Amino acid sequence: MATFDTEYHAPVMVEEVLEHLVVDPEGIYVDGTAGGGGHVAALLDALDPAGHVVAIDRDPDAIDACRERFKEIDSDRLTLSRGNYDQAVEICEQLGMCPVDGFLVDAGVSSHQFDDPERGFSFREPGPLDMRMGPNAQRLDGWLASVEHGELARVLREYGDLPRAGALAAAILDAFDAGDLETTTDLRDVVDATGTGTRRQVSDASLVFQALRIALNDELRHLREAVQRVPKLVRSGGRAVFISFHSLEDRIVKHEFRALAEDCVCPPGLPVCGCDARSEVEILTRSPIEAGQQEVDRNPRARSAKLRAVEVV
Repeated sequence: MATFDTEYHAPVMVEEVLEHLVVDPEGIYVDGTAGGGGHVAALLDALDPAGHVVAIDRDPDAIDACRERFKEIDSDRLTLSRGNYDQAVEICEQLGMCPVDGFLVDAGVSSHQFDDPERGFSFREPGPLDMRMGPNAQRLDGWLASVEHGELARVLREYGDLPRAGALAAAILDAFDAGDLETTTDLRDVVDATGTGTRRQVSDASLVFQALRIALNDELRHLREAVQRVPKLVRSGGRAVFISFHSLEDRIVKHEFRALAEDCVCPPGLPVCGCDARSEVEILTRSPIEAGQQEVDRNPRARSAKLRAVEVV
């Protein structure tokens, strides 16, 4: 298998994606998280010339990177569109390409977003309090200026699984109100100074940044709605593949896939089904697929990736 990595981003589990996604080499496939175009390139390589890829991303940087990377690709093989992946139905309807044969979502943050300090996703170097995945979201500093202590504590607790979330929230807001929180490294230092009194493999600062990023970009709602809309986007016999990178994402994908696969939602004990619900997908991966050790050695980001797939009935 050829490598589809670039400096922008290294796509995860390419072989597994193609195996579970491509059912018709002349079909239409949507990559809802185009990023640097790694999975897009793999799809274009796997499809026949009649096949088409619709590459969507909410990040203008990603669309620009794909436009440069695929400038030699004909428009009858590739369409680039900026938007959230939960808008894939509307985007494909506008293109006259709905339903499609496959839908891919690689949730989370791209390597480029982490590695560019100006995006504000990482605390390795000082950067602005931004964290926006797209221009329509609110910057982190604007959000901190208006968020209540209780809401910030909830975000840290639910999205970061952080003990002493209330104390962390108070320390962050106190520092922000005092004008001591201007960069990502300032935020890291506040978290490190507050601490949670626990020892983890993942630092408190990493979990705080994760929680704030998820809340700011409304990531879990977008993911949930994207999974729920799979039967409207993908034709019967087509497939959807979702890759997640932490337990909150994977739990949503798992539960929403199960809901779509249910054949009856009536309460137990009813003698006759009265809901008329029918399963809309068949689950292809009873347990999530994880990256092999060889890939993890090459790309440590793949270590936490979990792939789940369904086929629309």
